[in-house]
Parts: sequence; C-alpha cells; structure tokens
Amino acid sequence: MELKALERHAARVIRNGEFQSLGLVTHDRPRLLVFLEHEQHLARLLENRHTACVVTTQDLAEKLPSRLAVAIADNPRKTFYEFHNDLVANTEFYWKSFATEISPGAHIHPRAFVAERNVRIGKGTVIEAGVTVLERSIIGDDVVLRAGCTVGSQGFEFKRIEGQILPVAHGGGVRLHDRVEIQANCALSRSVFGGFTELGEDTKLDNLIHVAHNVRIGKRCLLAASVMVAGSVIIGDDVWIGPGASISSEVAIGDGASITIGSVVTKDVPPGQRVTGNFAIAHDKFVAFLRSIR
Repeated sequence: MELKALERHAARVIRNGEFQSLGLVTHDRPRLLVFLEHEQHLARLLENRHTACVVTTQDLAEKLPSRLAVAIADNPRKTFYEFHNDLVANTEFYWKSFATEISPGAHIHPRAFVAERNVRIGKGTVIEAGVTVLERSIIGDDVVLRAGCTVGSQGFEFKRIEGQILPVAHGGGVRLHDRVEIQANCALSRSVFGGFTELGEDTKLDNLIHVAHNVRIGKRCLLAASVMVAGSVIIGDDVWIGPGASISSEVAIGDGASITIGSVVTKDVPPGQRVTGNFAIAHDKFVAFLRSIR
C-alpha cells in the first residue's frame, strides 16, 4: 500500500513510498510503517532495517534519511492509530474474510459459540459448553477448549491522545496449533497489527489464564492457574510458568526456562534459567537472599 493513503487522515505526504505492515519502531515486520513523535526514538527507528515509511512531525522529518518515505501530521500518534483502525474496519489489509470452516471430526458442545465467519477448527478438536470462539481464530487438530474460555477477543489497547481515549482495533487473530489444551475460563486476545497471538503444539494452559495480544508461546509449554502474560511476550519451547505468575509486556523467556509460583517477571529470562520473586531474579539468588535475612 502507498503512504499516500494517509492523506485521508490529516497527513501530508512529502516523500511517497510503499509499506506492507504497521507497527512500532522496535517491530520486525516487513516494510514497516511507523510513527515518530519524539527524537529519543529516532535512533531505534533508524536501526530497524524493516522501517520503510514514517508518519512524523515537520521538525523530525528533516532528520530522516531520503531512503524513508515520510508523511507529516500535527499528531503522528493519532494519525497512525486512526489509520490503523480504518484499515481494520474497512479494508482487507490485515485479514481476508472467509466463511467459518469446521472439520466434521470436531466435537462442539451445542452451548458453545463459534463465530459464523473467520474461524477454522481442525479435526478431533473438542469445544466444551460456554466456550466463545470469536472471529480470526485458527484452531488446529486435537485441540481442547474447556468450559468458559474465550478465544479471539479484542485486547486491551487504548491510547490517551489530546485528552481523549482512543481504542485501538485488533487486526490480527489467534492461532492454536495441534494438541493445545486451554482449560476453564481462560481468555486469549487476538493480535493488533495483523498476524497472530500464537500457542505452539502441545502447549497446555490451566484455568483462569490471560494471554494478551501479540503473545507467542512455543511448543510443550505448561502454564499453571492464574498466570498473566502481558502483550508481545515471546515464550520459547518447554517453558514452565507457575501459578499466579505475571509476565510483563515485551519480555522474552528462553527455551526450557522455569518461572516459579507468584513471580513477577519484568526482564528477559535466558534459556534454562529458573527465576523467582517480585521482581523475579535467578532462583538460587532469591533463596540465598531469604536465608540472609532470617
């Protein structure tokens, strides 16, 4: 799509170009359209080889190299998110609609709700009573959705702009790979800028877990009851997350890591490491600290 499309949203294009995706300056999506409203983020923008188009202010536009397409707006953030919302609501930029497809081998309780469009459900999948499967949900084979869980909900993304609250539409979906199990009363939000909130093969979620937009969870992970996984978290394969743990947004957790009960994780966890506490640190260090204060 050409950057000139922003001109219907109070932007003036001074250098036209094409983009394939929207996102933030840290995202790695192809041919990315981003917004820039503060110079402190300029270096990150320029370091990102995926950046193709920028909506920004007149002053900051002068600091951008000629290789980038540029549009100018009085409020770049507002223009960017209003344009995004327009793409979600009125175009097929993020998603091409289709009639829901349910395998004859799936088992769906009569009191479950499955949207009539934009859902795909594979063979052997079991959907219990009270489950809600909303649009833009792709569910593989032999998946189990226990009573009361919701897949594909609108996520929590609101922007304070010019004294108002702007809701940000979610243009992507949720993908559950084969043999995922989601137990009772969990909630999984679809992604914001296209793509999927994603759970890998054989991953299992206990009751009352929240998985926010853009989260990617690998294969064979086990998440115990009441875990909260905030937006854009990336979790590797074979990870254990204990009951009541909270994972802050944009954190990466490596393969084979272990998060103990009630931990609050605010920074990346290396592969194979076990962390504990609020804020979480290496488990051995946490135990040593507890012994030191007895």
